[in-house]
Amino acid sequence: MTEEKKSKKFSLKGIGLTTLGWEIALPIFGGVLIGHYLDRLTKNTYMLTLSFLGLGIFIAYYNIYKRIQIEIWRKNLKDREKGEDKEELKK
Repeated sequence: MTEEKKSKKFSLKGIGLTTLGWEIALPIFGGVLIGHYLDRLTKNTYMLTLSFLGLGIFIAYYNIYKRIQIEIWRKNLKDREKGEDKEELKK
């Protein structure tokens, strides 16, 4: 594989797996915790727990989506900077 093909490949190395784990776990666990507390407070069934679980899952995946978009933006920015450096060296 040439250098150009390697640099155009996208990888999740820059994100960090630990950060992704926390960004998934915290909203889901927090949603369940808040929903359970509100269910106990209102003497309800598990309706609020399930609702907040769904909300937590949505927020977790939204966080992952935004994190991947940021990493793609950073990679494109680095590629542009490398391209500009190469052009300056040619001059």
